[in-house]
Amino acid sequence: MKNIRKILLLVFGICCLHISKGQVNNMPVGPQDWLIKKNYYASYLLLKDPVLIQELMGSKPIAQVLEKRFERFNKSASCPDLMCYLNAFKWQDNEIDLLAEQLAEQIGHNKKLDQLVQASLIPSMTYGVLHHETAKAYFTKALKQDLKAMNYVVDVYGGGKSPNYPKIDSISFDVKRAAYLHFLDDVRQDVRKDIPTHKTAFFLTMMTAVRLLEINERWDAAQLEPLIELENKKAYEAVKNTDFSSYPYSLLLTLGAGPEVYGQPISPGGMLRARMAARSYFEKLAPFIVLSGGKVHPYKTRFIEAIEMKKYLIEIMGVPEAAILIDPHARHTTTNLRNTARILLNYGFPKEKYAIVNSSKAHIDAVEKMGDRCIRELGYIPYTLGKRISDVIIEFKAKEEAYTIDPDEPLDP
Repeated sequence: MKNIRKILLLVFGICCLHISKGQVNNMPVGPQDWLIKKNYYASYLLLKDPVLIQELMGSKPIAQVLEKRFERFNKSASCPDLMCYLNAFKWQDNEIDLLAEQLAEQIGHNKKLDQLVQASLIPSMTYGVLHHETAKAYFTKALKQDLKAMNYVVDVYGGGKSPNYPKIDSISFDVKRAAYLHFLDDVRQDVRKDIPTHKTAFFLTMMTAVRLLEINERWDAAQLEPLIELENKKAYEAVKNTDFSSYPYSLLLTLGAGPEVYGQPISPGGMLRARMAARSYFEKLAPFIVLSGGKVHPYKTRFIEAIEMKKYLIEIMGVPEAAILIDPHARHTTTNLRNTARILLNYGFPKEKYAIVNSSKAHIDAVEKMGDRCIRELGYIPYTLGKRISDVIIEFKAKEEAYTIDPDEPLDP
């Protein structure tokens, strides 16, 4: 038995060695990877290729920045106040500009970097749809966004800065307590285990942001991933064998109504909207239902709205699981539609066929006028609206802009 184990370990080691020398495996391994990939995709690609990152960081200007960055982080061990820790944890503006520009300068001179940008980064559309930008400009933009987004997390979940929606997304700690500084030093010590030398200091702030999100119980972006292999697997497989020409619409998005009482799994509004979705499904308006909503209301709830609505549809309304897709991440109506647009684009739904969204009349009224809010909060509109077919249902189609990361919403980027 011991010999068999040794052989299996040897084979596994050879396979891993083969992968590391050949193509890079970019698939997330565990929730931390999912969190990084969703929030900082360009940095995630670099993280997954340690050979490339060492090549890129070898230039003298970059090495000098990282040495100083590493030194500043280490000095936080003697920080007397909160601001000192925050400055040590974050990138400085001049560092962000220099690193992004110096790394982008290596495009055209490093084949692995060229392949990463052309084959993975640009096609992902995670930093917007490429129109007239050069690869160098796109990569520069992506890196700057990543590094600034990491700083944002440090400010909010390390420093207590107010997030976009403070009632549901605020820090879990009282940053004015003296004991909190000791807590931040524990964060520093833990990050040092991941980043032991200045040679990997490019990931210092990223790992600090990840730790701060974790201790605030804010790894929401990673929850239930990979969806396509777990909660959404049955419906994803069913999409491949569906004759969409038999239905007026490709899918039905049901907007949630978060509970107001702590400990309540599903609100009365959530039940009524789930019932509305089930009626439309059995009337064959669409072959699939998307339930969208994360752990949002009330503050720090332990319930995922999409999961609770899915249970209701299956157990109470008799909708088959293979007809239900969930988005357990969205926290707002804007991201209900954006995340469902991503599902439409990624799961093989017909691109030219309208989907529909249902909710209360007041909620659909808001959806009809939500374009300005999307521009303000996301920077783009991730859908195209069609006609309103009733007081409580309106048509929409997905736009590729939906892939774009929202850098100041780390719980659902």
